[in-house]
Amino acid sequence: MTIEDELRGALDVSAPPPTTTLDVVLKRGRRRVFAQRASAVLGVVAVVAGIGIGATTLNRAPSSEPADQPDHGPATVEHSLTWPRVSTPPQQPYGTWTPAATAPPPAGRPVLQLPQCNPRSRKLKFSVPTGLLRVSDNVVSSWIAAVRQQLPEKQVAELTPGVGREEYDFDVTDSGGTGSIRITAGRFTGPALQYADDSVWVTGDCEPPYRTVLADGTLIQLHSVHPFEPFQTLVQTMFVYRPDGLLIQLDLMNFGSPDKRPDPVQQNFWERTGAGRPDLPLTEEQFARLGPAVAAVA
Repeated sequence: MTIEDELRGALDVSAPPPTTTLDVVLKRGRRRVFAQRASAVLGVVAVVAGIGIGATTLNRAPSSEPADQPDHGPATVEHSLTWPRVSTPPQQPYGTWTPAATAPPPAGRPVLQLPQCNPRSRKLKFSVPTGLLRVSDNVVSSWIAAVRQQLPEKQVAELTPGVGREEYDFDVTDSGGTGSIRITAGRFTGPALQYADDSVWVTGDCEPPYRTVLADGTLIQLHSVHPFEPFQTLVQTMFVYRPDGLLIQLDLMNFGSPDKRPDPVQQNFWERTGAGRPDLPLTEEQFARLGPAVAAVA
């Protein structure tokens, strides 16, 4: 059994049609592999390579904060994340990230020499059979408004038109280019800590994830940056476990709507057309701001 099969079994979802098998992806030169399939828990996983050590530089992003917005500190100062890491030994890397010859980074963009560790499949199940929860337009709009409030130094766009899946994408832009955030949601039953512990290694981190617990019992877990194909796509995932059983997943990505289009072959999927920016549009500290903000949306 492959790691992909184990992860899919942990989600208790059916496999995608044969057109999305690894063999087909390889034949396509990985043109259609994109970060939506790297959502590690709430969607079907088709890419499993992971990294953890030395990834902080991938979150560097220039910013300029309007004078009439809340002050998060000087724009020239990179604020560090103060959340502790989960107290558990790190994983031992099995190798280093190497992109396929058919899907390399664009010319002039160096290949990231980053360690890879194996993801570990979940043992606990979600209460939504498909893994993904359809969310009302009002909630999605409130999520985006909360993100915009937390990131006055960024240009946060409106919702990108979807392709029929329960995934909500919107662009985040600064002087370094355009990236994006995807939000998905699911339901779990049981203590938030139990589910968070069960997902410590589900994204293939090498180092334990960062974790914080809010006053109302909401648990937030921030994982490492991971590279995927094509174009050395970068994705960082954060899970928000609310006491009411709502799980919110945020994926920070180094590409946005200018770099994709609806897949003409596979319905309800995107096709990547551009490499995106070389780094993620948010620092870890900026990304971490969004966890409590989206958790507070009723």
